[in-house]
Amino acid sequence: MRTAIITKIFRFESAHRLEYHQGKCAQLHGHSYKLEVSVFSNIKEALGQSDHGMVMDFSELSHIVKEAVIAQLDHKELGEATGVYSTAEHLIHWIWEQLIIAGIPKEVLYRLRLWETESSYAELSQDIL
Repeated sequence: MRTAIITKIFRFESAHRLEYHQGKCAQLHGHSYKLEVSVFSNIKEALGQSDHGMVMDFSELSHIVKEAVIAQLDHKELGEATGVYSTAEHLIHWIWEQLIIAGIPKEVLYRLRLWETESSYAELSQDIL
């Protein structure tokens, strides 16, 4: 059976502050975040099914991520919205947990990348969990 990884990219705007940081990040500030969500599975081969030939329908993945994550974080203060210390590292774990709760099987959720800036991201994947 063939397998593949598919990835969908999302963007959201949020603010946060890192109260223990010794620099400017201790002050409330915002970022234009980019979130990459990758899933890995067998390519479905059920003839006549809407998702035939797919790992997962991109629109289904989009719906889950927008509802479980983006709606919770977009134009919000991240510490208040998530209840975690809002570094990219903690946020990526929070996002992973939300996607599992929302119904993406843990063996299918493959990798997340949360870009805080154009040159800085946190990554979480199955092989490091």
